Amino acid sequence: MTFAAFNLGDLRDPVTPDAHIALVDARDWDAPTAFTHGELDAACQATARGLLRRGLNRGDRVAIISNNRVEYLLAYFGAMRAGLVAVPVNLRFPRDTIAYILADADIKFVLCDDSGHDVLPAETPSVSFDDQRATGFQHLLDPGLFETVKPAPSETAMILYTSGSSGQPKGVPLSHDGHLWCVHRRVAAGQFSQERL
Repeated sequence: MTFAAFNLGDLRDPVTPDAHIALVDARDWDAPTAFTHGELDAACQATARGLLRRGLNRGDRVAIISNNRVEYLLAYFGAMRAGLVAVPVNLRFPRDTIAYILADADIKFVLCDDSGHDVLPAETPSVSFDDQRATGFQHLLDPGLFETVKPAPSETAMILYTSGSSGQPKGVPLSHDGHLWCVHRRVAAGQFSQERL
């Protein structure tokens, strides 16, 4: 297995065929939905293009507040591909803690499901994965080719917030190159195998 990625949002094995199943979204246990590597890649590109089309600029912080679902990954990887900083926020944090994180991280935009939207402070710029109107996530997507942003050395990929066991949660900036170094080390050590991915 070989990873040639320079952006954490573009992390995929380039020799894995596009038609291979990459993910099964089981939000609906009676009708799970499978996504191929090619479909996920195209959707991440569409997400990146859509976020930039909204006027976000390189380095802007984008929060993701949602239950587990495929759109969460599209938001996470798409934001990083676009040169934005992904900020996952725990949906189960108290409402005032979420408001604190959004302010502390200087969040410019939020991608969420309806549960996440319900805990946002008023007037927070956001798009819901569940909104089927023209204001929803499906209409944010901008399909087409996208050239993934090449991060500068030590450029921040994401900010993870601690649980805040003493005081307010603390934001921890994590870089593209730091996490890619870990991936390359684990691949070189044989800790990933094609059967497990």
